[in-house]
Formats: sequence, structure tokens, C-alpha cells
Amino acid sequence: MQRKIYITIILFLGIVMNAQSGKVGIKTANPKETLDVNGVTYTNSLYLRNPGEPTMTGGSFLATSENALQLYDPNLESSGLFNYLKLSLTGISGAGVTDYDTKIDADKFLIVVHNYSFKMNDGTTNVALDYGDNGTNDNRQGSPDVVAFKSKGTWHIRARFTDSKLIALTSANPGRTYNNFTIDLYLMAYKRLITKQNINDITSDLGGTNGSSKTVNRPSGF
Repeated sequence: MQRKIYITIILFLGIVMNAQSGKVGIKTANPKETLDVNGVTYTNSLYLRNPGEPTMTGGSFLATSENALQLYDPNLESSGLFNYLKLSLTGISGAGVTDYDTKIDADKFLIVVHNYSFKMNDGTTNVALDYGDNGTNDNRQGSPDVVAFKSKGTWHIRARFTDSKLIALTSANPGRTYNNFTIDLYLMAYKRLITKQNINDITSDLGGTNGSSKTVNRPSGF
């Protein structure tokens, strides 16, 4: 009993001494932060001013795992904050992809198309565009339309060229319909920890200028 009392007194004195320096340490003689706990803590209520924000000193993110609040460790977590995904779509027609459902939950992840490529199913890059689907080589092409968008709770992919069809360069008189193209999409999937609010799309008319003198409002949420 006396031993337990001595240990309690020593721990209390250590806390008091550290508190005088503006930092409190539990099971540590050299606290690095205002409260430095070297061990497992338990609480039935926890309030964080800026949850999910990087810390001032360590630049770490907070994440939950196994009902405990801890620093995010990619070697221990079953899923990452940032995930890199290659999506290969084969058997694509000349019209490209209009709406492909990735089945990735839009409430849990943010999907961004990092890069993409159009090629033949045999791996060659002998792919050209027929502007307006007119069958002539007019040295024109539509704008790339490769985006990820949300629909019915999941992320969808659109990968095509506006006003253009994919054609094979190896064909002397290419037909207007093909089904042997491959589209490789390189996606970044960001796991949502905390969503502050939805960010609305922004449209700004520069009025024919270079934009240097244009004044716009700050986007909502930033």
C-alpha cells in the first residue's frame, strides 16, 4: 500500500513540475507538447478544435483505427488516405466512354483523374481522331473530355473527345465504328476523413481578357 502511495506522489510531483514549464507529461519526463501522454488513454468524450488538420509541429493527420484515436500510420491501416488506382477499359468503341460506374462510394472517397491514355487493344498507340465523324483527314480534333463525376452515390468516368471519333491509323479507309480501343485511366482516390461542406462549381467570364485584372469572389469553403 505504501509503495502505491509513493508512486502516486512521484507521478503527481512530476506532473506539477512539468506543468510549471507549460507542458504536462504523463509517463514521460520530457513532454514535447502541452499534454504529452506516453501510453494508452481512455475517454468517453473527446473534442478536437480542428480534427483532421495537420499538427503544428509534426504535420501528422489524426485517424481512427480499432476504436482508438492515433496518428495515421500507412503500415498499420487497412486503407490509405491517398490511394493510386489504374483503371483499364478495353473493347471501347470509337465514341469513347460516356458513363462508366466505378462503384466507388462518393461519400467516402474523392476521385481525381490524374492521367489517361488512348491506345489500341494490342497495346499500340496508332490512334487518331476523326473530327465530326466525316471520314476525312481535316487535321482537326475535338477537345478531350476525360473527367470523374458523381452520380447516384458513386463515382463515374467519362473519357472521350467532343465532336470526334477514335479511328485506327493502320486502316486505309477506317470505318466509323470500332470496338478494339483501350483507355487507361490513372486515378487518385482520397479518403474522406471530414467533410466541411460541399464546394459548388465555379464559372467565371473573363470577357476576352487574360484574367489578370479580373476580380472574383473566394470559392465557398476555402
